[in-house]
Amino acid sequence: MSTRRAPRAGSRGTDAPSVHAGRPTRREWWAGGIAGATAGAVMALAMMLYATVTVGSPWVNPNLIAAMWLGPHVAGTRLSGATLLGFGTHMITSALMGVVAVPWIYRLPTWRSLLAALAYALASYPLVFAAVMSWADPIMVQRTGLAPMAAAHALFGLVLGALYVRIADVPDTLPRRS
Repeated sequence: MSTRRAPRAGSRGTDAPSVHAGRPTRREWWAGGIAGATAGAVMALAMMLYATVTVGSPWVNPNLIAAMWLGPHVAGTRLSGATLLGFGTHMITSALMGVVAVPWIYRLPTWRSLLAALAYALASYPLVFAAVMSWADPIMVQRTGLAPMAAAHALFGLVLGALYVRIADVPDTLPRRS
């Protein structure tokens, strides 16, 4: 029984060009944005569950994100307008991260798209935290643990890659075993 997915009508089939051939199509850019936003929602849900268990409130991380805009006084455990601002900021950023990932993951075979998306998410996490968040939202950097955030970003990368290959209709071009 084969695990290879048959290409849909109009897809690139198994003759997918190399990663450097051409530019991403409009569908591929949209796939990155949609996959990024969805991966961001899954990541947020995972971190909200983690915060509920460890801190007792699911609103901690969205409030920490909102502190970037509103100041450290909103970085609490209560649901408020700041929570919605933080969640909205996270969703927009996740969609943008999905779009930024497209040049690295488009037109790769399925398994390489998944690995590239995972590597992208894990590589961008320390860069964003060290270069951007330490300046823009130092309270979030101080209050979030390295291991849970790294795990959440790994989850983001896996979901991003899996959804991207599905939405962009990336063919599975794994070689057949003899």
